[in-house]
Amino acid sequence: MDYQIALSPDLGVSPEDFVSAWNELPECCAVADARVEAEAPRSFEPLTAGAIVIGLVSGIVTNALYDLIKKALVKKGVREQVELSQIERPDGSRIIVVKMIKE
Repeated sequence: MDYQIALSPDLGVSPEDFVSAWNELPECCAVADARVEAEAPRSFEPLTAGAIVIGLVSGIVTNALYDLIKKALVKKGVREQVELSQIERPDGSRIIVVKMIKE
């Protein structure tokens, strides 16, 4: 199953940087390969953005996936708390939206 990840611009991490961090972490690349979608829009609109695609091995639970996403962000220097939410599209595909928690 493929998941799309939409990264909020306030994270300060480009899709390419996230993919690089993901694929360098053994625990992340053990469960999925990440790649940047060639046709992805660069605006942050979770229903149309899909800058990063992660092809997952079936069976990983959402919480474990969220933890791996957070590890990749920390590797790229994100130290603030992030909020992850999932949107299911009518076609059954899923987008994980990642944004900073505003206080």
